[in-house]
Amino acid sequence: MPRSALAFVVALSLIGPAFAHEGHVHEHDDANNAPKFPRGIILPAVEGPKPWSDKPTLDDPDRFQIAIMTDNTGGHRPGIWMKAVERLNLLRPTFVMSVGDLIEGYSEDPAEIEAEWKEFLGFIDAMQMKFFFVAGNHDVSNPKMHEMWRKHFGREWYSFDYRGVHFVALSSEDTHDQIGPEQLAWLKDDLAKRTDARWTLLFFHKPLWVISERAKAAGNEDKTNWPAVEKLLGDRPHSVFAGHVHHYVQYDRRGMKYYHLATTGGGSQLRGVPYGEFDHVAWLTMEPEGPTVVNLLLDGIVPPDAVTEKGIERFREFLAKTRLEAAPILVDADEGISSGRIDLRLKNTFDEPVEITAEIEGLPLRGLTVEPSAKLVIKAAAGETAEFAVNVQFSETISFEKLTETLLTAKIRTVGGDRPLTAERTFPVVIDRKYPCPSLEAKPTLDGLVGDWNELKLSTGEKPLVVGAAEQWQGPADSGIAFTTGYDDRFLYFAGHVTDDQMTTGDELQIALDARWIGTRRSDGNKLKTGVYRLAVPAPTGASGPSAVQKVPLKGSPKVTEASVATAAAKDGWTFEVAVPIGTVERNQSDKWHSFQATPIVVDFDETDQKPAKAVWRGTADYETQNTNWGQFVRGE
Repeated sequence: MPRSALAFVVALSLIGPAFAHEGHVHEHDDANNAPKFPRGIILPAVEGPKPWSDKPTLDDPDRFQIAIMTDNTGGHRPGIWMKAVERLNLLRPTFVMSVGDLIEGYSEDPAEIEAEWKEFLGFIDAMQMKFFFVAGNHDVSNPKMHEMWRKHFGREWYSFDYRGVHFVALSSEDTHDQIGPEQLAWLKDDLAKRTDARWTLLFFHKPLWVISERAKAAGNEDKTNWPAVEKLLGDRPHSVFAGHVHHYVQYDRRGMKYYHLATTGGGSQLRGVPYGEFDHVAWLTMEPEGPTVVNLLLDGIVPPDAVTEKGIERFREFLAKTRLEAAPILVDADEGISSGRIDLRLKNTFDEPVEITAEIEGLPLRGLTVEPSAKLVIKAAAGETAEFAVNVQFSETISFEKLTETLLTAKIRTVGGDRPLTAERTFPVVIDRKYPCPSLEAKPTLDGLVGDWNELKLSTGEKPLVVGAAEQWQGPADSGIAFTTGYDDRFLYFAGHVTDDQMTTGDELQIALDARWIGTRRSDGNKLKTGVYRLAVPAPTGASGPSAVQKVPLKGSPKVTEASVATAAAKDGWTFEVAVPIGTVERNQSDKWHSFQATPIVVDFDETDQKPAKAVWRGTADYETQNTNWGQFVRGE
């Protein structure tokens, strides 16, 4: 036989299916199940250079790959989950795990719950490999939904084994945020029977380790039982996967990797990898030494350490300490504008120099002149504040309606360093307007209902300023406000509707009111001093109907002791009416007062032990200390 015809075989084990089908004999196997064709890579023996590398063939018989799908709901976006199913059918994982929130839920109507499960199970029917169900808070939010879960899927916690790996599906919803005593006892027995597992993988919905650590740090009682779970895990090799928070972070705990995953169609701003906000499935390859995890975006792949606990804290610090402020041009809606000046200020208290590239978009183009240009570059060294002025002029007067879509879109990045930090910010208003505060012919009945008010024209819209735990805000359906104002001889009134997809203890509406004369309000760098008031309206606790009128403190100076408020629960949030004594403005101006500045802020807790997201109608990140960009409400007759 010629030397060139010699061959050698590098063994390649064939990985069998996850769940065997009995009685099947492959056609290429003989009666003794011995393959006629070698199970391996057949390479020719060659002299000299070879057209392949010397790396080993990844053919370990215990290697396998699974996919992990995360939240489909909590403000789900139709079509994303099915798109992921289609991608997984192409990728061919051995099987698919989940971490809950599969349906919208939060209903006690069996027909509605059944319809949602029917729709979801239709997605699973289209999946070409086995899928393992895990319960999320949307799936088992009340006793009826627990009952429906058991009807379809049996137990809410279970385990199984595959190729020496122990899989454990838990429920974080025994009660709110808790592994209950019965489940904990089961887990203790289950793990004791699997001490020889080469690795243990845990899947559940809420990241209980985060909730547990926050409770401990705050000095509160920890009801999660997570420390007990970690004690049961001991030093066995393990990895943990959860969802719920709709943004991705990889954690290191006790030498092990814990993950809370982002979304597979759930509500998200989708601001990208630095924020941990993307639609994905996690792809786990089990190696002899443990699992390797990558994140498959539906259009790409993200490494598991793209967002780490340390990295996201650095990124949040970058966001908090680099601020671009745009002082608005105050415009009368009837008169329009022919020219104006936009003052920009870049405050950099971060420890690296930053650069902003900004564009003004949405200005009418007829006879438009922008100097220096519509595309701006502003730089600021660490600890520096840079100021910039943009002059805008039109060849004719432009009505305010033509200017309401004007945006300042800014891309900010650190300058220098191996891995620059980047972010994008959008300012919804750079040319501001006067908002009318009309005189009311009849005194409103303070009952929390808004049917007798005119249209609620003012709203936070699609892209409000979100501060605090901004990563928790998942879009306008999560939290926002639509409102209006008015006055009579005794009160200033605010009335409106707060959107809130899930009311939680601590949710409230805050109103900040600057009652000073307009010249004073706009001086001294827009800082808040004497004549600024604040009040907080707690969300209603009743299931339906209006609440009784209550008094809330009105904080500020000169002192006005309290305001009257009433609220009412609504299908997608709650409505409110607020009456602020007219003395707030008359004491600071006169009974001939001209205007006031104000902004409502929706405070939204997703979990009571977490920081809230705050959706600000008008303002800047410094809204608590400055009135920049608050609405200007001008007295009407």
